[in-house]
Amino acid sequence: MKSSERVRDLGEVFTPNATVQDMLDLLPETMWVSHPSPTFLEPACGDGNFLVAILDRKLDRISEDLANGMLAAGDGVDAAQFHALEALASIYAVDISTDNIVGGTPGHEIGARSRLLTMFTEWNYEVLGRRLNDRSLVLRSANWIVEHNLIVGNMLPFDTAWKSTGRDLIPLIEYSWEPRDLSVSLSKTTLGDVIASEDAKTATMLSLFSPVGPEQLWRGKATNLSDADHVEAPKLRGPIRNGAGRH
Repeated sequence: MKSSERVRDLGEVFTPNATVQDMLDLLPETMWVSHPSPTFLEPACGDGNFLVAILDRKLDRISEDLANGMLAAGDGVDAAQFHALEALASIYAVDISTDNIVGGTPGHEIGARSRLLTMFTEWNYEVLGRRLNDRSLVLRSANWIVEHNLIVGNMLPFDTAWKSTGRDLIPLIEYSWEPRDLSVSLSKTTLGDVIASEDAKTATMLSLFSPVGPEQLWRGKATNLSDADHVEAPKLRGPIRNGAGRH
């Protein structure tokens, strides 16, 4: 718990690492396969305690598969980096606080995005012997992923005044990874379209209008992902406190 004010304003209580690990231990081993990498969504991620633990387990599995010659993309460094990007891209998160997602403010210098990128960078050095810097294509791709997968937003549809939070406009990037040529295809949808699609599956009445399909965004080498268009997330709506101020 970082402060009583943040608990009051954001309902913010952080999950201890031991509890995070105990909860992840309950999941089946199939959740950690290197390809296709199962997807996780953390709807109130804080500064990323669950996210870094999930990525850590995914990277450990990639390390094991690399050592055993079992990676779908091959047995080289490029193959391992491909699957590491795939693992990173399988993690989605939303939090109401810019402090938690981006960091950079006193007392909240490091956000969830930075924590994932740090783990990704350290794994590349410790396991693959590769030092990444700002010019590294694989790190630039990783940065593109966390900027699009970890979003400042509100997963509740309405605020305390029953005004729309804009949740349905939160963009979701869908990734399709191809190990044979180390490429990835991107398409874009929104949280609202995903919810509408799920509601259509369980509705008692048949809808005449199907939900909007994903928009094709980009295709290319995974390490060139930073060349893809940047998709802006909508600003939070309503009087939502965000540590240092309001949106």
